[in-house]
Amino acid sequence: MTTTTHRLPRNGDGYSEALDYNRLPEPWREWAKVASNFIWTLDNQWDREDLMHNIIVRCAEVAEVYRQRGIPFNKGAVIKTAEYTRLRFYHQQKRWKRVYSVSLNSMVTDFDGEETEMIQTILDEKGVALDAWLDFKHFYQSRPKAERKAIRKLVTENWRHLSGYDFKLIKRFRTEYREKVLA
Repeated sequence: MTTTTHRLPRNGDGYSEALDYNRLPEPWREWAKVASNFIWTLDNQWDREDLMHNIIVRCAEVAEVYRQRGIPFNKGAVIKTAEYTRLRFYHQQKRWKRVYSVSLNSMVTDFDGEETEMIQTILDEKGVALDAWLDFKHFYQSRPKAERKAIRKLVTENWRHLSGYDFKLIKRFRTEYREKVLA
């Protein structure tokens, strides 16, 4: 069991006087009191401690900047600093939730509906098969000009700027090429 740095009841288990925020010197004690008001919205105990320490450290950084400029770092500035630090903390938490990893051994479905391991879709050391590339290039060059233009827009520009007609041409290109390859 680890000892937390929150103020715990003196008669409770895990209390350590050395880790009590009330023992901090001023202005650190004041910053800890303000920070303690911002941490209760978090469910996770470890996130609470992280946010508390982030707020205290950020207050120290901002206080140094204020001191260099000759501006007093009053309680209102401490509260604003704590608010912005909490918002930044929430933003970082949200960002880390979006990060995920994919196993190369996971199964994926290919165009034909068959399942294969993702690692099998990675090109080998030889790179692109030249015969398949030449067939594709020849098929691409034999297509109408509008179709080639839509495909170039898809590859070189932002795909969000494609029109419905462009998507229709690209879909037709893909289906006809797939039919050609399967034939």
